[in-house]
Amino acid sequence: MTETPKTQERELLDLAARIRAWQEARALSDTAMLRRFVGLGSTKTYTRVLKGDIAQMDVERQLANYRAVWALIESIGDADERGEDAYDDLSGVAALRRALLEVFQETGNARFVLVEGDTGSGKTMAAKLLMAKYGQRMLFIELAPVFGDSPHHFLGLILAALGHKDLPFNPAERLWSVVEAFTQTRRCLVIDELHHAGPRILNTIKTIINQTPGEVVGLAMPTLWAKLERGAAYEECRQLTGNRLAERVRLAPINRGDLSKFISRRLPGLNGTLPQAVALVEQHARQRGNLAFVRDVCRRAAELYDGETIGIEEFGAAVAAEVESR
Repeated sequence: MTETPKTQERELLDLAARIRAWQEARALSDTAMLRRFVGLGSTKTYTRVLKGDIAQMDVERQLANYRAVWALIESIGDADERGEDAYDDLSGVAALRRALLEVFQETGNARFVLVEGDTGSGKTMAAKLLMAKYGQRMLFIELAPVFGDSPHHFLGLILAALGHKDLPFNPAERLWSVVEAFTQTRRCLVIDELHHAGPRILNTIKTIINQTPGEVVGLAMPTLWAKLERGAAYEECRQLTGNRLAERVRLAPINRGDLSKFISRRLPGLNGTLPQAVALVEQHARQRGNLAFVRDVCRRAAELYDGETIGIEEFGAAVAAEVESR
């Protein structure tokens, strides 16, 4: 069902109020918010929306922006509650950013980017950081085994992420609605856990690429994607990774540069012994979840010790405790 202008206005003002409450709860300045969430627009735009001064605005466009901002806030909310920053200069973010900049210029069918990385390699956080950068240009959904290989549920996820309240029951109508939305505004659809797809969902992705000008980014675990490629979805995978493939981004499990940035920012007191800390944690991280393991070690160390003065012995104790807990 088409939304009325009044409905869109009410939703925009409600989203702005929720975003403001989230901001105030964290004592963030407007400057910090606008830098972190570009979809909020300029200081003038953000202030006007908060005051309800939207009569002369393109409400539909602003609503799409603010929906994207709120979706990002919800997706990173848990990490934010723990005071954990995400870093946009890690190698995974840089690799995906470069691939996106290239595919955004593509006018042919080569508009599929496959991002492969093991658990904890940073592929999901890289995508969410770029969502913050590009705002409404990006649309994020996550597949789950419970959906099965159902285009009906897959298209429903997309429409829900677009903000549709009353989803068409007919799968053909759902596809038409998605194609219409992606044709009106060129978007980049980011699909997390793409390895849970099957032949029918992969065919639907191919149709979206064929019939709209936008891009599709799939995030997948290498072993599970390889299983798809060798199994019943062989032909569909081949079509996506053939002439529709813009790039296959393979994220390394972990590298020392990322480790150094991550640890030094979470535990600044370690600066004098950072190389030893990296050496202590590297091999364990490779075997136990990559950066996710390092994150938990840093969190444990910060809880047990003063992060400004922690020494290598204390850091080593935090590593050992985290290993023992797994």
